Amino acid sequence: MKKIERAIVSVFDKNNIAEFVRSLSKFGIKILSTGGTGRLLKENNINFEQISNYTGSPEMFDGRVKTLHPKIEGGILFRRELKKDSEDALKYNIPPIDMVICNLYQFKEAISKPNITLLDALEMIDIGGPTMIRAAAKNFPNVVVVPNARHYDKIIEELEQLGGISDETRATLAQEVFTIMADYNAAISNYLQSYYHPDQIMKTNIINTYEKVQDCRYGENWDQAAAYYRDLSCEYGLHNLKQLGGKEISFNNYLDIDACIQMLLDFDRNHYVTAILKHTSPNGIAIDKTDQLESIKMAFKTDPLSAFGGIWGVNKELTANAANFIVNKEKIFVEVLLAPSFENEALEILKQKENMRIIEFGDLLDKREIIYRNHEIRGVLGGILVQEYDHKHIIKDWNVVSKKQVTNEEKEALIFAYKVSKWTKSNSACFAQIYENGVYTIGIGAGQQSRVHVVKLAAQKAQEFGHETELKDSVMGTDSFFPFPDGLEAAVDVGAKAIINPGGSIRDDAIIKRADELNCALVFCGKRVFRH
Repeated sequence: MKKIERAIVSVFDKNNIAEFVRSLSKFGIKILSTGGTGRLLKENNINFEQISNYTGSPEMFDGRVKTLHPKIEGGILFRRELKKDSEDALKYNIPPIDMVICNLYQFKEAISKPNITLLDALEMIDIGGPTMIRAAAKNFPNVVVVPNARHYDKIIEELEQLGGISDETRATLAQEVFTIMADYNAAISNYLQSYYHPDQIMKTNIINTYEKVQDCRYGENWDQAAAYYRDLSCEYGLHNLKQLGGKEISFNNYLDIDACIQMLLDFDRNHYVTAILKHTSPNGIAIDKTDQLESIKMAFKTDPLSAFGGIWGVNKELTANAANFIVNKEKIFVEVLLAPSFENEALEILKQKENMRIIEFGDLLDKREIIYRNHEIRGVLGGILVQEYDHKHIIKDWNVVSKKQVTNEEKEALIFAYKVSKWTKSNSACFAQIYENGVYTIGIGAGQQSRVHVVKLAAQKAQEFGHETELKDSVMGTDSFFPFPDGLEAAVDVGAKAIINPGGSIRDDAIIKRADELNCALVFCGKRVFRH
C-alpha cells in the first residue's frame, strides 16, 4: 500500500473541507493549499503550507495562475516507478504530491443565473483545477485524486483500515475525474454555441454526459441488457422520481412512466386528471373538475380490460378514497401508480399491493418549461435523431371550417380529444364524451396504418366496453388529416357530432363539403401531432 505523504488542497466548494483536512493531518500527511482554501484552513487552526511559498512563485493575475507550476504538476505527474522520472524529480527539487483534493469552479451553476455576462461566464471556467485533477487521474497508480466532497468519508475510512488507498478506489476516482471533465467541457461548449448562435435550435454539436441511475433487470425483452441513465445537463427528469413501494422499475416501466408524466404535463392543473396507459399509449384519460376518485373511475371505465397491468397517473395528491378503489376493486392490477404525492393513509392502503410500483414525482408538473428546454433524442443505427419536444400549444389556429359551429363546452372536449390523440401512437383517433363534471375518453384507436381503420377501431372499442350510447353526440380527435371522407363518415356513422384534426390535405375542400352534408362540425387546428 503506497504511503501518502503530501496532499494539495484547492477547492471551490468548501463544504466539510476543514474537517476532512484535519483528519488527513492526523495521518501525518503534509498539506499544501491555495489562497481561498488556505484562509479557511487557517481560520480552523489547521497547519498547511501556502502554494506560493512552496513553489517560490506568487499567485498572479488575480489568482488565475497559482498551481500552474512545474513543482506542482511535476509532483503530481512523475512516475515513481521510473528511474528517469525519479532522477528528474530529485534534480529539479520536485517532491511527490500523493493526493489532489480539488473540485472545480461551478460553471453550470454560474451560467444558470439570469443576465450573466460573457466575461463573468469566462471567469468561471476553471483552468488550474482541471489541470491538476487530470494529471492526478492520469497518474492514479501513484496519486489519489479526490474530485468531490462525497468521497471524503471513504478516503478516511480506507486510511484507517488499510493505511492507504486501494487500487480500486484510486481507479474509480480517476474515472470519475474524466467524467467530470467531459461534463464540464460539454457545458462550456454548449454555452458558447448558444451564446453566439442563440437562434440556432439544432446545434452544430451536441455534447452530453450521462450517469447511470440504475440497472434494469432486462431491456424491452428478456434477452436485452438495459439501464437508465440521467442526462447530467437536465435538472429535472425521471431521476427526480421517488419510489415508495413495489418492485424494481423496469426498462418498459421507464418508457411508460415518461409517457404518462408527459401526458399529465399537457393537461390543466386546476382540475383532477387521471391517465391510464399501456405501451406508452393512453388507454383512458379523464378530467373531473371536482373529484379525483371520479376522474379515476371515468378513465378506468374507458377500457377496463386493457387497464389491467397498466400505468396509472394522477396530477394531484392521491387520496385514501382513490387508493381504496385501486386496491379493492375487482380485476384491477396496476403495474405503476404515479402521483405528485400521497396521503399517508393512501400510502398505507396501497402498500397492501406488494408488487405495485408506487412512484412519487413531486413538483415535476410545475417544471414543464424547464423540462422542455432540452431536446428529444432517439437512437437510430449509427447515430441519433434530435428534435424539439412536441410541447407547444396544442391549437395553432382554431378554425371551424364547417357550417355547423361548436359550443364552448364542445370546444373544450375537442381540445381534450386532440390531446389524447397526440399521445396515442399514429395513426390515432379518440372519441370523447362530456359528463356533468368533466370529459373522458370512451374509445381510443392507436397505431393503425390506415386513417379510416383507426376511427373504426376507436368506435369498435367504445362499443365493446358499453359506450355505444355515449358515442351518440360524442366528439372525436384524430392526429391525421382526412385525404378521403371515409374516416369522417365512419366517425359520424357512430354518432360523432364534432371532429378536430390538423387539416392540410389537398382534398380539404371535399372533406368540408362532406362534413356539411352530414351536419357534423369540423375543426382544423393547424398543428400536426404525429407520434411514431
